[in-house]
Amino acid sequence: MKTLVPISWYSDPEIFKKEQIVLFQNLWNFVGLTTDLENHNDYIAKDLGGQAIFVQNFRGELRAFDNICSHRFSKIHQEEKGNGPVRCPYHGWIYDSAGIPINIPLQSRFDFSDCTPESFQLKQWLVDTCGSFVFVKKNDDGLTLKEYLGGMYSRLLDFSESMGEKVDCQEMIIKANWKIIVENTLDSYHIWDVHPNSLGKYGAVDGYYWNDDFHSTYLSKAKKLDAKVRKFTTAFADRKLKIDGYQHYLIFPLLTLSTLFGMSLNMHVFTPLSSTETKVTNYTFMGKLDNASLEKILFDMSSKASANLVTQVWDEDKPVCESVQLGMVSIDNSRDYKQGILSSDERRLHTFQQPYLKLMNLVPSAA
Repeated sequence: MKTLVPISWYSDPEIFKKEQIVLFQNLWNFVGLTTDLENHNDYIAKDLGGQAIFVQNFRGELRAFDNICSHRFSKIHQEEKGNGPVRCPYHGWIYDSAGIPINIPLQSRFDFSDCTPESFQLKQWLVDTCGSFVFVKKNDDGLTLKEYLGGMYSRLLDFSESMGEKVDCQEMIIKANWKIIVENTLDSYHIWDVHPNSLGKYGAVDGYYWNDDFHSTYLSKAKKLDAKVRKFTTAFADRKLKIDGYQHYLIFPLLTLSTLFGMSLNMHVFTPLSSTETKVTNYTFMGKLDNASLEKILFDMSSKASANLVTQVWDEDKPVCESVQLGMVSIDNSRDYKQGILSSDERRLHTFQQPYLKLMNLVPSAA
């Protein structure tokens, strides 16, 4: 089994420009959690596919718009999340829930003889939710979020219901193409060499995966547990998500979710910054328990260990991803390095690359 995506596509700025439109703007992409949008005027602001957007709660209804004032093009919401009206900080234009400017300071000084304030309406994006997960896309092609997620829809609902209190949020910049980083998360072959003292301690037996069109799921049981881990799994016996081992989900293209025994749940969000640089944001949540009092006790006991494990894993992955990027850029294309070879532990890379090529509608050169 060979890799499908040409090596040059992991650094080509022209390929990245097309990805911005095809994959990041015109597919349903994750932008945040409903817990950050619970109140009127709560908002999330994000750059997606090279465009600044925001999602805001307007008296219980979520709407998404370009985060650019139509007057002189300043960003409206300056923070990544917060609460406040849709008000441009530059000249004070205020917009309503339809994105129409309803308060223009000194409006009489503007010549609206050939237009109206309504013609300066903010461009709207589609927005929908699956459990706690908020998704947007730029254009309506008729494909609903539920249709896009397919079998992953119910798994996201289960994941949402199992997410307890947020423990940690970490950001890092990795000097590598976003595809290298996503593919690394899909690769269980590297665990023994890169993660011997983190994920490798738990092992993986009877691992298997399946894919839902764009998305994929990996499940594996853990090898024999040491006494410390057994202690925690016993304490967390009341957890909502009961699994014996490790689960990992890819929600194509820029979101992965993972959990170890259902005790902690992790969310990994990838924000491509350029063809060779990516921001990775890692969230850690404790697994929700049916017993709220016990949940608080166990949070105090194990939250730090859960966050530290995520930090350790990504500190181990970062140099590997950057090394792959450097290797790809330095390859002499005149030599025969056009395709890599994949083991059975790397099959999910294949199922990631197939829909990628189909969506990009590009055929790799045979040369």
